[in-house]
Formats: sequence, C-alpha cells, structure tokens
Amino acid sequence: MSDPKPKDEEIEARAAEGDAGESPLERRPPKDLPEELVMGRLGRLDTRRALAELCKSVPGLDEVLLPRGIRADALTRKSGGGAALLRGVARRIAGDPAAWGAFRAAVQEQIPPETFEALGSLSGENLEEMAEAHTTEGLLLAALTTDEEQDPAVVGALTESWRLEKGAAQKKASEDAHVRDLEAELERLKGENERLSFASRAANERAAALAEEVDVLTGERSGASELVRKAEEQAASALDARGRLDERIAELERRGEQLERALEGERTAYARAAERVDELHEELGRVAAERDRIKNALQNARFTDDGFGELLVRAVKNEVGAMPASLDSAASTAHLLEFMGKVLQAQSDLRAPRTQATKPTEEEAEDPDPSPAPPPVVAPEVRANGSRNGGHARSRPTLSFRALGGAGEVGGSSHLLDFGSTRVLVDAGIKPDGRGPAAPNFGAIDRIDAAVITHAHLDHCGALPLLVRDRPGLPIYCTPPSAKLIVSALNDHAAMGGGLPGGAPIHEVRKRLVPVPFGKPLKIGDATVTLTESGHILGAASVLLQSGPATVFHTGDICMEDHFSIPSARLPDVKDIDLLIMEATLADQKPQPFSDSIRTMVETINETTMERERGGSVLIPTYALGQAQEIILGLKHYGKEYGLDRDVFIYVDGSVVTTSERLYAEQLGYMKPYLQHSDPREIFFSDNIRAVANDDNARERILTNPCAVIASPVTMQGGASAFYRRRLEVDPKNAVILPSNAAASYGAQRGEEAQWRVERVSFAAHCTQDELLGITKKLSPRQIILIHGSRRRISDLAFRLAPDHKIHTPTVGETVRTVL
Repeated sequence: MSDPKPKDEEIEARAAEGDAGESPLERRPPKDLPEELVMGRLGRLDTRRALAELCKSVPGLDEVLLPRGIRADALTRKSGGGAALLRGVARRIAGDPAAWGAFRAAVQEQIPPETFEALGSLSGENLEEMAEAHTTEGLLLAALTTDEEQDPAVVGALTESWRLEKGAAQKKASEDAHVRDLEAELERLKGENERLSFASRAANERAAALAEEVDVLTGERSGASELVRKAEEQAASALDARGRLDERIAELERRGEQLERALEGERTAYARAAERVDELHEELGRVAAERDRIKNALQNARFTDDGFGELLVRAVKNEVGAMPASLDSAASTAHLLEFMGKVLQAQSDLRAPRTQATKPTEEEAEDPDPSPAPPPVVAPEVRANGSRNGGHARSRPTLSFRALGGAGEVGGSSHLLDFGSTRVLVDAGIKPDGRGPAAPNFGAIDRIDAAVITHAHLDHCGALPLLVRDRPGLPIYCTPPSAKLIVSALNDHAAMGGGLPGGAPIHEVRKRLVPVPFGKPLKIGDATVTLTESGHILGAASVLLQSGPATVFHTGDICMEDHFSIPSARLPDVKDIDLLIMEATLADQKPQPFSDSIRTMVETINETTMERERGGSVLIPTYALGQAQEIILGLKHYGKEYGLDRDVFIYVDGSVVTTSERLYAEQLGYMKPYLQHSDPREIFFSDNIRAVANDDNARERILTNPCAVIASPVTMQGGASAFYRRRLEVDPKNAVILPSNAAASYGAQRGEEAQWRVERVSFAAHCTQDELLGITKKLSPRQIILIHGSRRRISDLAFRLAPDHKIHTPTVGETVRTVL
C-alpha cells in the first residue's frame, strides 16, 4: 500500500482532473446518509483534525462546514467543540456538497486501501464475510466516499447492516451502560451494605450494651424494689410492734389500775383485819369473863339423874380449867360450850314432860299415886360468841366435803359431799399424767346415793368404769350432750391403751348414765340437784345442791368468756349461798381473749408456711373435745380477718374428726344460735379445713406440702399428734403451737432432738382470777372450798378471798367438816 498523498495535494489533484466529472468537494451527499454515521466519524479527533486542516487550506470551506463565528480550531479540541457543534457540522455535511466533499476527503484518509479494494468484489452474497474482514462501518464509509460508483443495492445493504450493527452496538452499549450502572449500583449497595452492616454491628453492640445496662438497671430496680418491700415490711412490723406496744402499755396501765385497786383492797382488808383483831380482843375479854362465870357456876352445879349431869360438869370443869387465856382457847371454849349446850338441850328434852296426853300404860293405870315428873332442865342457848341464854339452840346444817382427787392439783377430780342423810359424788376422774393413783378407791366408801358428772373430760369422767364396777346400781347423772361425749371419750381412751384394768365395760357405763337437762331440778335423797351451764365444753355443767336450808354450788370447770361454739357459763340466780366449791385452774392469770390466741396462731402459721418450696408445717396438739372445736371455728371464722393465707390447708386428725363430725353435729341444740341451723357437715370443715384419714400414709402425703395440723391428744403421747410430733420436731423450719395445759406437759417431755419453733397460746376454757373474784362477788358465799388448781394458785386466790370469806384449801384425802 502506497503512502497517502497530502490532503491539499490530493484535493488539488482531484480538482485538476479533466472532464472526469464534478469535483470531489462538489459531489452531493447521498440521500440516505445516516446522520449517526457522520456523527460517529466526527467523534474521532483525527477526523476533526483533517477537517480543520481542509478548512485552513480551502478558502471558504470553514464558512460552509462550520457555523457562523466558529473557527476551525474548535474542531481540534478533545470535545470537538461540543455535541451541538458536531451535530451542526453533521447537518452541513449531509446537506452541502462542499461540506460533504471535505468529509469524504477526511474519511478517505482514515480508511485502509484494502477496504476500498474490497469494494470491487463486494456483493450481497459475501457481504457478511466482507463485513467480518473489514467491518460494516468501514465498508459503508468506503462505499460512500469512494470515487467509483457503487451498486445502490450493496450500499443499501451495507447501510441496513450498519444500522442493525449500530442498533445492536447501541443496545449493547446501553446494556453495558446499564450493566455498568447496575454494577455501580451494586458496588454502591455493597458499600451501603457494608456501611449498614457496620452500622448494624455497631447497633447490635450498642443494643447489647444497652441490654446489659438494662439488666443492670433491672437488677438495681429489683434490688430497690426488694429494699422498698423490706422497708415496707419493716414499717408494717414497726407499726404492728407499735400497736402491740400500745396494747401492752394499755394493758400495763390497766394492770396498774388493777394493782392500785388491789392495793386499795389490801389496805381496806388490812384495816378490816385490824378492826377484827380489836373486836377479837374485846371478844376474848368477854369470853374469858363468861368462862370464869360459867366455871364458877359449874363448880356449884349438881345433877342427880344417874350421875349424868355430874359427869358432864366435871368434864367441862376439867376442860375449861386447862385452857389458857388466848384467842385459840376462846374459840375452843366457844365450841365446847356450844357442844355442852347441845348436850344439856338433849338432856332437857329427855326430862321434859310430854306436851300431849297419852294413853297410860297398864302399870301406870294400876299405880294409884304416881310421882310427879321432875321439872325440865332448860339448857342455855349458845350464841355465836360462846355465850348462852335461855331457850333452845337453833339447829344448823352441817356438811362433810371429802376430796378423793382434784384438790391441790389438776386431774383426777372426784369430790364426795355428805349432807348427813344424802351423799352425792361429784365427778369420777383419772390423772392422765400418771402421777399418783390413777383413780380413787370407790370401794372404800361406805355409802354413795348418786353421782353427778360435770363434763366429758377424762380428768372428770375417766374413772367411771371403776365406779360402775364398785357400785353397779349407782345412778350417774349428767347432761344429754355429756352422756354421748363421755362414752366417746372412754372409747377413745381405751383405744389408745389407756383403759383402767378391771373396770366395767363401757357399755355398762353407758347404761348407768342418766341424762338430765340443764335447769331441771333432780331429787337425790333429801337433796335437790340442778345442773347449770358452766361454759367449759359442750354439755359441761355446774352443780347446785340444796338440802334443807343449806345451799351448795359446785362450779366444776367453769368459763365466763364467750366461746365460738357454746354459750358462756350461767350462774344460778341464788343469793346467800352457804358454800361455794370453786375451781382455781387459772387463779393467778389475767384474761386473754380467745381471739388473741387465734391471731397468734394465724401469724405463726403464715410465718412457718410462707415459702411453698422451703416452708414448714405447724402442729397444734389439742384436746379432742372442746378445745379442738374452738380452735377450728376460730380459724375458720376469724382466719381471713387476721390474714390467714388462703392457700394453706389446715388438716384435722385423730379423735377430733369423729368428735366434730358426729358428736357435736348431733347436739346442735346446745350450741350457739348461729350454728344451730347450719349443715352439720359444714360446721367445722371447709375447702381449706379438711379431715385426714386415720392412716399414716395419708398423714405422710399431707406433709409433702406446707400445712397446719390440728390433732389429738394434747399430750402428744400416742395417737395422731404423736406421729406428727416425731415427723416435725427435728426440723427447725417447722413449728408447734401449744395451747394452755399442753405447754406444761410438753416442757417436761421435750427431747434434745427437738428443733422446731415452739409457740404458746392461752386457750383454756377456765375462769381467770378476775372472773373467779367476780363469781364470789355475785354469789356472796359464806364459805369457799378451792379445788382443781396447783397449790400456788389456790394459795394466791385464797389470800385475795380471805378478808371476806372463810376459805378451805383441802388436799387429796382430806375431809372438810363445816357448819353451814
């Protein structure tokens, strides 16, 4: 291939050609010249430089080719002067022959000669082959710019092929651009993703830090809440303690007032005692003077009736002469003179003439001159101070009280009251604690007319099998509820191995029981017996005995406080009682309402069973009769008010179950009015107060969860309560609540292995000191016999009663003989 000629020389050469045709710069452009083809070539810098050179070498070409005001140098810039300039140049090329010629000249320099040579062999058949060798655009530009005429069909085919390739190229370029855009967007998204990932990691780290901070704050909040809860609990405890302290202060103030009143009473009693001493000294002077007068009179006295009077005078002389001048001797002299007066009265009665005319005997009828009867000897009346005056002495009733048991102690109550013509035995109890003889020896008593049992506790009725054995035909009186409860108590006692050897069968005891309603008078010999409500347990009674002018009231176990199940004691409407036989079980204690004891039980149960998984259980040992029913009703009716946890179950076990379900339910008429119309099955039991089957496996099952158990017997020696004691006392998380007498018996038998919490409550249905003093004030007895209490408590009560009453404090085996 030859070197191309310089453009200016080539143009001049072409212009210098002869009549070969018109000049290359004057050839008109093809009609279908694709503007995109021209724009594509103008986009090449070499094409624009060639056009700029032509504009410089051919005068006027720049005016034809370029817009006005644009110089040819603008084409040599990299941008070509801008798209608008190039598009204007392209239009001029497509419409102006000179511009087209310049374009042809510029393009021909860029097309390889072989491409022009290939035009000679180009046809429709080898178009694709040629296009692959020289490019479609190169062939098309060669065909358009060559000086030789080309086949229009071939040019059209090349143009169409170029258009298709251009479209495909544009499409590919568009797709490539779109791909590049997508790739750029992808890169951007990747960058954004990395940024977001970093932000996400940072956010996660921040979230984790915040979560940790939240955990810390939550922990601090929980700790603060716990502190607040503890503070509230401490505040509540402080308020509760303050309330208890206020109650204690009020109680101490009341106690102070009571002590002040007691001190005032002691002062009054001391003043009375001092006055009484003065009176006794005066009485002593009078008695001594009277004794001297009687002594002088006796020295001159003579009786001729078989020496009776002389012997009597000698005896009195010797007795009076041997007495020293003292208060004791004065009292003895008074008794001696009273005795002598009775003897002289008897002698006078024997020697007195008959006041009614009687039919003479045969010997009297035959005696023509019977001697007159001697004149009567009138014995002087013996006054209370020992002096006598004329007339007959008033006969006063006497009573003998024999303490077979339950005197100076609690347990084994049995008292024989002898009115002379009538003997009544009140109670026949045993000593459950085993101290001393278990029961009295009823066979050693020569005569008993009847027995009265005050209530169904074993220390008052447990010896009935022995009494029935020794006195087979003896009537035994009690109230209707006690008649059933006594048989149940004896059966339960025998079932636990506590029966008395040699005693009569219990069914024989049941035959001897005679039910007597409250308030109905009962005649026993010369005495009238009336049973009144004592308020101790269901069916418990006090005994009012009246024989002639004498009135005796035996309280039995008595309680003036209102119960949950039964009415309180009702004292008889009798004035001027001669003798009051009164229990002294709680004679040194102050009242503690049953409701306070229930509150203490609720607090202990809640504190012990609070934690469901680690909480403990509570045992409440109790008497099966009376005490157990009061505790159950108290927890049932007042537990909610005092804050008893409703999720805690309270189980009832032992003889308490049968006593509550059957015996109490059969005696609704003797219970409080609000219980008399209740369903017997729902009186003592509810959803959370349930009975336990008499089986150790059942007992083991209920202990798997924290609970409270009310079980008999109160001593925890045998029976259901002994089982729970063995299971619970070794663990400090458990507790036992000891009501009243249970505390003393447990203290004596507590072993070293016992670790449980011990709480004590007052739940004994007995009168306290103030109530006992109130009973004596209302009944105004002349004399009092104190029984059923420790020696210390009896002595304390006797000291308080002594200024106004004559007090007897016998012990077991002693007999009190007194004039009523």
